[in-house]
Amino acid sequence: MALFKTRLAQAIRALQDELAGGPRAELPAELELLGGLVHTREERARTKEEPEREILAALPDAAAVVGKDGLIRAANAAFEALAPSGRATGLSPIEITRSAELDEAVRRALEGTGRAIELELPARRRSFQAQVAPLLRGEVLVLLRDVTEARRAAATRRDFVANASHELRTPIAAIRGAADTLLGGALEDPGAARQFAEMIARQAERLSRLTADLLDLSRVESGQWVMQLERVELQPLVQTVLELHAGRAAEKRLALTGAVEQPLAVRADGRALEHVLVNLVDNAVKYTPAGGRIEVSAARGEREVLLTVADSGPGIAAHHLPRLFERFYRADPGRGREQGGTGLGLAIVKHLVQAQGGEVGVVSGASGSRFWVKLPGA
Repeated sequence: MALFKTRLAQAIRALQDELAGGPRAELPAELELLGGLVHTREERARTKEEPEREILAALPDAAAVVGKDGLIRAANAAFEALAPSGRATGLSPIEITRSAELDEAVRRALEGTGRAIELELPARRRSFQAQVAPLLRGEVLVLLRDVTEARRAAATRRDFVANASHELRTPIAAIRGAADTLLGGALEDPGAARQFAEMIARQAERLSRLTADLLDLSRVESGQWVMQLERVELQPLVQTVLELHAGRAAEKRLALTGAVEQPLAVRADGRALEHVLVNLVDNAVKYTPAGGRIEVSAARGEREVLLTVADSGPGIAAHHLPRLFERFYRADPGRGREQGGTGLGLAIVKHLVQAQGGEVGVVSGASGSRFWVKLPGA
């Protein structure tokens, strides 16, 4: 044994000298054989693991293999990204996800029983469908499919259908009630007949606006409204929008003005940008009290152009601002309907601006509201 240890120490020193640049080491036959066997074992292990890693890497979902000891032996990049340190190998599933339910599912799978579970990761604000399945050699395959966006989209669709149904119900009920009253005998009374006919006309106009806004929003979100980005001069565009609202502003004695730097242009879709400004000025005219002021302005920034529509209205409470651009959201639902709004105008504005590569927002206080749009300069 002492002789073997001596020869082993000599062989190690000779290999170290060779690796340091010395002559090739002459090793005993036994050590050459031992080295070859170790190399063969490592090659077999690597050959066995490489196809497994290739399969894991090819999966679109986060995937990992949990060994018999309950620790992750191999994982793809998507699963590794879930680990706090960015490396999942060597950790247990509960260390990565903090989910006792997943940990229990893995434990049962190690005993031979697979299952599918719903998994929430609050720290990451993500939702997953987890599939935990036992493998033939006693290990476990864990697949995590991210369903966060799918669930969010489904919730948005449900909210949209519910809100649209609610918005349609009121004018339809009013039209039906007025028609029933007319058919029930009110036609014989000219005064009453005119009153109910005007009610039908108002509600039909409301339905028309709602339908038009729904179609516009659908076209923008589905990509059917194709943006033709080009140079758009702002002075004539703002002037057109001001002239369009001049009559209604005069009826309320509103000072409607424009202030555009000259010359100034943006890279945008002219039709879409006009739609955006029309919606913003229309809202300002609706909600600014008689005798107030509205100003449409445009100024050059460092890399973009800032357009603003400012009014001297009552302002919007701070807790409404984060949701103001959501579909059908109204800061004052009753007042919005009275003014003829559909609750979709600002949602259309947001989608149109984003489709042109811009940003939109609002600042509001006791002295009024200021809606702003940033677009790339031409």
